[in-house]
This record gives sequence, C-alpha cells and structure tokens, in this order.
Amino acid sequence: MDRPDIFTYIDYRHYLVDVFNFMKSSMRRFSLRSFAKMARSTSPNFLQLIRDRKLNIQSEGVLAFAESLGLTKKETEHFITMAAFDHAKTHEEKDRAFRSMIATREYRSVQVLEKSQYEYFTHWYLPVIRELVTSSEYPGDPAWLSRRIVPAISVSKVRKGIALLERLNLISRDETQGRWIQTKTAISTPSEVVSMALVNYHCRVIALAGESLERFSADSRDIRSVTLGIPRSAYGEIKQRMEAFWKDLLAYADTQANAETVYQVNMQLFPLTGDPKERRQ
Repeated sequence: MDRPDIFTYIDYRHYLVDVFNFMKSSMRRFSLRSFAKMARSTSPNFLQLIRDRKLNIQSEGVLAFAESLGLTKKETEHFITMAAFDHAKTHEEKDRAFRSMIATREYRSVQVLEKSQYEYFTHWYLPVIRELVTSSEYPGDPAWLSRRIVPAISVSKVRKGIALLERLNLISRDETQGRWIQTKTAISTPSEVVSMALVNYHCRVIALAGESLERFSADSRDIRSVTLGIPRSAYGEIKQRMEAFWKDLLAYADTQANAETVYQVNMQLFPLTGDPKERRQ
C-alpha cells in the first residue's frame, strides 16, 4: 500500500482516514490512540469523530500532523487549505479556498481533469460555446463565436473554451464532416466541487437575466415572475410541475435540427418568508 499523496485530495477527512490505514498496514502496533497522539489529541476516537464530521481539526492539529508525517512546506500549506475549504462558513470562503488549491503546481499536476471540470461549471459561456461550435453556421473561426456570444467574450477565452470542452469530451471533432459534434458525456467530479461551482454558475446566469432587461428588446426575451402565497404542502407539487415542464422543454429543443441561436432559460422557486419556529431558535 502506497503512502497517500496529499495533492490528490480536497477533503482532509478522507486524507486522514487513508493515512491511518497506510500507517496501520505499515506498523503492526499502530492504533487509533497512536494516531490521535499525532494530532496532540487526548481522544482515542479522534479519527472517528473527524471522519463522521463531529469534530473539526484545529490549526495546531494540522501542524502537529504535518510535523509527525514529515510533510513538506507545500504539503502542509495544502493541508491547511483543505481544512479551510472544509470549514468555510460561506460560499465565498469555500470558493476562495478551492481556487487556492487548484492554483498550486503540485495539485494541478495530479488533478488536471478535476480543475477542468470546475472551470466548466464556473464559466457561464462554456455551455454557449458548446451549442454554437456544433452549429452548421459555425465557420470554424473562434472570432465568429466571440462576436456571437452576448455579453461578448474574448477570442482567447473562446479558444480556451473549445480546448476545455474537447478535453472533457463534451465535444469531439468529426473529421469526415470537418466539424465539431456534441457528445453525451456526463461530467463526474466530487460533489463538494460541483455544488460550489454550480453556485457560481447560477449566480452568474441569474445576473445575466437581470442584465438582459436592458441588453435586449422586449420582443427577443421573455421575463416573468410571480409571488405566490401557498401552504407548505404545495411546494413539492409546484416543484414537480416545474420539473415536468423542464423535461418537456429539453425534449422539444432536442427535436430542433439546427441551433441558429442560444437562449438561457432560468427557473427559480425560493421562499420570501422564514419559518417563525426556526427564527425563535
């Protein structure tokens, strides 16, 4: 069993569990109590508490582990950032910690695909490029895509976007037809990364909806909203109706042979009132 490479992890809890299993396999008398002492913890069930998210490792624990394991400065910094990522209380803090992780050369060298997946979910214009680049109207010039996308993005971003889409196998080159085609590949990446990146994505496309009020004329967009007073029991039914409409819309779009333009469709359902019982707690 090889010693776990810290740069292949974004979850320090998984890392510590794997480190323990490695040390246990390497040293016959190594125990959970021995492992706890490495973090200068007096609790013999330290690892179980960490694993089950009932305990957060403190900064002194990270440094103690780093010293006991002989981690390098870069490895220790990655450990500290993993803890910051896990303990973040806001989306902004979590996103900042993750960006710090993927910015390091050591992490990038072993997690190239994961970084690309994060970038796909983070940048709103990548799905737009994916739709336009496979259009029969696309002349093969990234500058054409740059001019078509609203709000405009640079030609450099278009080129990088096409390369990323190909790297993720979301598009592929059909040499017989001399054009790009879409694949059905689904992106698979750790759930904590997806959820964080999707928050970035939704925030941006919701903002684009607001900007469209001034960017486009009324006959080329449709913006509507309604405020509903409903019993709590009706939430599930409304959500099901929205999901049914969403599936119907996607099915209809799939029947259209040639994409001449790209539209963004957002659907949101969120509360404007809180639970009085929760407020008193």
